[in-house]
Amino acid sequence: MGDVSIIEVTVAKVSPYLSPDRPLMWLCEKDVEQGRLLPIAIGKFEASAIHMELISETPPRPISYDLLNAMLDDLEVVVHQVVIHAVRKQIYYAKVTIEKGHQFHDIDSRPSDAVALALRTGAPIFVSTQLLEQAGLVPLEDEGEMERTMARFYEFDPQISSADKASEEEEIAPPKVAVVPRDPPVADKPVSPAESEVSQLYARMQQAVLCEEYEEAARLRDEIEQRSSKSE
Repeated sequence: MGDVSIIEVTVAKVSPYLSPDRPLMWLCEKDVEQGRLLPIAIGKFEASAIHMELISETPPRPISYDLLNAMLDDLEVVVHQVVIHAVRKQIYYAKVTIEKGHQFHDIDSRPSDAVALALRTGAPIFVSTQLLEQAGLVPLEDEGEMERTMARFYEFDPQISSADKASEEEEIAPPKVAVVPRDPPVADKPVSPAESEVSQLYARMQQAVLCEEYEEAARLRDEIEQRSSKSE
């Protein structure tokens, strides 16, 4: 990345943005008492992959990021660092710096893919100082909890695209087996026990698709459709 000034960050969490289909990846300035936050809209599958690593959940079979990590390790390629360095027209750009035989190479990447890989390889994650100053969310002095800062993000015009605009990354369409005739219950509305069960089934189905367990995903899809039909 040359002489670009960068700041190390951590992945604070992945949370829904406006709806469960619009996740946000929250990056937080590392080793700072009230570090700035950088929210980036990502695809739901990438969000699931990042969340799985944050909670140390191992899928039954390796997903694509695990496969890539294993391949790089076998080829003795080291992921040196990840840098999210720019945002243009609401699209964020990142680079993965790899090292092979004492030679370094910068690989263009989406931020979500770069972060998902960094979490699996233990590589540090950085954001350019200019980008953090441009798009970072600064906590107020009386905001001691990160969650309150995140909540405040939704109270004003976001620094990234809204639900009716193009997101930072195009979401990868799930296999047809995972299509559900309706969205899961919205979190900010009263949720009945039946709707809560459907929401849990929906999350399990997404997880099954991510792990390429398509038979299980199809079974869950059918169960969701049956429960939804009964509730009508």
